[in-house]
Amino acid sequence: SLSISLTPLLHNILIPTMPPSITRRRAVAASLVALCGALAIFQSTLHKQQSPLSSSPTTEENVLGSSSFTSRRQLSEALPNGGCKLTWPKKPEPGTPITYAASYPGCGARMTWNLVEALTGLETGDDWNNNGRGSEVVTVKTHFPQSNGILPDFDERIHRAFIVIRNPLESIPSFFNHIYEMRNHLPVHSERAPVEEWVKWRNAYVDIEIAEYKKFVFYWMDRYTAENRHLLTYEGLTDDLIGSEVAKGLNEFLGQVEGVDPIEQDSVPCVWKAVVKNQPP
Repeated sequence: SLSISLTPLLHNILIPTMPPSITRRRAVAASLVALCGALAIFQSTLHKQQSPLSSSPTTEENVLGSSSFTSRRQLSEALPNGGCKLTWPKKPEPGTPITYAASYPGCGARMTWNLVEALTGLETGDDWNNNGRGSEVVTVKTHFPQSNGILPDFDERIHRAFIVIRNPLESIPSFFNHIYEMRNHLPVHSERAPVEEWVKWRNAYVDIEIAEYKKFVFYWMDRYTAENRHLLTYEGLTDDLIGSEVAKGLNEFLGQVEGVDPIEQDSVPCVWKAVVKNQPP
């Protein structure tokens, strides 16, 4: 079955090149990637979806569809009985510790960006400073060390991170969708790339991207100790059953530093539904 065949695939990708002196964190990272992939494949099997890197034409017609998240950069106020009210974010107070929001391309960075602002009420930024907010932010989105990401010039001030991972069988095709949109001057998350374009790119670059994905996970698991990093999966965050609980874990982590007072835990499901499921209160 699909779920059975995934384990040796990820084992072959992640295990053979590890040196004998591998750290425990790297072993955990490899296990988490395998678990993430197995969970995603299991979920897709339940929903009768096919593996995105299958070579069958039917599968490749489905592989390039990505969830469309509009720009919902709003925060929330807690209301009684777990309700919430959407408002707008503001700059954090000077000296507020910054957290990295690290994700491999195709792992829901934009969605997570919106969720962080909604949970904390504070503005977020990115490694390329595309919104001009610089270091006056609560989190900095980055894909580093993947080739599309960098570390900002205030990197030495950032001492914690949350990391979003997704089954590479899903994230790599989603990343290609983004590449196709940029090359063709299309709005983000607006177009499904033609199958023939995906096949051409996949055959040329998938090995490189798998190596980049591995490098990304190892880097962030090695950089910070357990108390200063928080790992979550795209599959978990978007899941109808456990997604709001995953968002609560992120909310708690974000609120562990001075200057960040996120929304009450009882109202997190309301915020999660508004941002992740696009169902405003």
